[in-house]
Amino acid sequence: MLYNTPTIVLIGLLLFLTVATVEAGIRVGERFGQETWSNAQDIHTALTAASLALMGLMLAFSFDMSASRFDVRKTLIVTEASAIQSVHNGLDFLAPKPRAEAHSWLQKYLKQRIEFLEVGNDPGRERQAILAARAAHQNLWRIAVAASNYAGAEPELRAAQYAELTQALLDLNSVADQREAARTIRVPEAVLFLLFALAIGSGGVLAYVSGASGHPDRLPTYVVLCLVCLVIYLIIDFDRPRRGLMRLDAGPLRELLRRS
Repeated sequence: MLYNTPTIVLIGLLLFLTVATVEAGIRVGERFGQETWSNAQDIHTALTAASLALMGLMLAFSFDMSASRFDVRKTLIVTEASAIQSVHNGLDFLAPKPRAEAHSWLQKYLKQRIEFLEVGNDPGRERQAILAARAAHQNLWRIAVAASNYAGAEPELRAAQYAELTQALLDLNSVADQREAARTIRVPEAVLFLLFALAIGSGGVLAYVSGASGHPDRLPTYVVLCLVCLVIYLIIDFDRPRRGLMRLDAGPLRELLRRS
C-alpha cells in the first residue's frame, strides 16, 4: 500500500499529522501540565529524551536497511554487466555464422535489461522487458548448446569452449534473477508505519513538555520534526529507485551497448 502511494503524499500527510499533534500537545501541556511542571520537570525531560532516542534508533535502523538495499541494486547492475561481458567473450568460440546470430541476440538482451531498469514505475513495461530478455537468453542458450556451432577442431577444445560459454550463460541468468528479486525487496511497511507513529508521538511529547513549561517554543519542535520527516522521505526514496530522487544508473550496461 505505501509503495503505491506517492512519497510526497505520505510525507505531506505525516507533516500535517505532526503539526496537528504539536498544536494539540502544546495546548494540553498548558492546560494540564503546568501545575506539576516544577515537581515533574526531571521526569518530563527524561521521557522526552527517551522518546527522541527511540525515534533516532528506528530512523538509523530503517535508513541502514533502505540504503543497503539500494547499494545491492547498484552492485547487481555492475555484476550483470560483467556477466554479459563474459558471455560476449565466450561467443568468440562459435563459428562465424552462429557467432553473428548470437551477437545479435546478446545485443537485444542487453537493450531489454537497460529497458528493465529505465521503464520507471510501469509494471506492464517492466514485465515485457523481462520476458523479452528471457526470450533472447533462450535463443543464446539454443545456440550455445549446439556442439556443431563451435569453431574448435579438437573435441577437447570444443568441450572446454562449450563448458565455458554455457556456464557464462547460466551465471548471466542467475544475476538477472537476482536483479529482478532485488527490485521487490524493500523496508517492510510495518517498519514505516512504526516510524510514522514514532514521529507523531515524539512530536506530541515535545509539544506537551513545551506547553507544560509555560514557555512554549514551536520553532525548535517544528525544525526537529521537519528533519525527521526529511530522513523518512530519504528512507522511502531509497526503496523507490525508479520513482524518486534516488535513481539507479544504467551506465555500466550502456557502456557495453556502446562497445558492442
